[in-house]
Amino acid sequence: MLISQRKNVQIYPTKTLCVPNDRFAKVLFNLSNDDFSDTVNAQESADLIEMKNHKKFGKIVSPFKLYTEEGELFTISEPLDQFDCNVLTVCISEFNVGNRYITPAIIYRGLTGKVGRGDAEPSKDQLANIIHSVEKLMRLQIDITMNDSCEKLNYNDGKSFRIVATLLPSEYTATTVNGKESTVIHLLEASPIWKVAFVKNHQILSFDAELLDIPNQQNTRLNIMVKFYVLRRVLEIIAHKMTPSVTFADVFRKCRIENAPRVIKLRVREFMLAFFEHLQSKEIIKSYTLNKKGTGFYSVSITYSKPKK
Repeated sequence: MLISQRKNVQIYPTKTLCVPNDRFAKVLFNLSNDDFSDTVNAQESADLIEMKNHKKFGKIVSPFKLYTEEGELFTISEPLDQFDCNVLTVCISEFNVGNRYITPAIIYRGLTGKVGRGDAEPSKDQLANIIHSVEKLMRLQIDITMNDSCEKLNYNDGKSFRIVATLLPSEYTATTVNGKESTVIHLLEASPIWKVAFVKNHQILSFDAELLDIPNQQNTRLNIMVKFYVLRRVLEIIAHKMTPSVTFADVFRKCRIENAPRVIKLRVREFMLAFFEHLQSKEIIKSYTLNKKGTGFYSVSITYSKPKK
């Protein structure tokens, strides 16, 4: 939707990115082509498995539906992916600090860690990727009911919770931003993805956007997905004292290149190593080690200092 509003909007982009990191966010942006299609077209709810084997209650599920609004001409031919998740993360982070108007350029700077740099502008392809992702997020709607998990896991103080909303409640707005005529995205409400993660005892990761600004590396769509996902895994490992390694197979799968040509996987592996070097220079990790399994490279192990309280 494009609405003309003559307003002089001042925007001060946030340098802190906040990522919903609960089970729902992880599943939603990793659905296979078939699962995504089945979920969107199904008349009945799918079951989000919150926990498989709770020691008292066994399996705990949250039914959800995923669909485009009835009569909507916009169709979605591909599933949500990590890039969509990253774009939504930037929008959520801006909304959280009170920004209700953002531009594709602001989203680009959030994705690349170049926040506050007016000279950092997306290329034609980068802009098209961002706009396409925003279109998907604006028009795709979820309906999730968390009665079971709220009651048994004491989310939302044990009270039932259901939300129905588009992933990115927003509209396009033609307005004046920082003195310049721009087409911007008007954020109308907090994303339901944020609300769901927040209800689950604040299952959120936050980090400085600057960590995404890797020197001498291109910000292709794939590279943006890779560094966002790897950083989330590293922060999750540190926060929850998980096995301190990131496997290449997991990154390839999450970034949907498990069936890509070997040359693409090789480039991604090299990019990951450059990113780990960057994280070491920023003192997020102390060191990293490239591991082999048999004759092939398998994972990267990390060491890190204990998080400051």
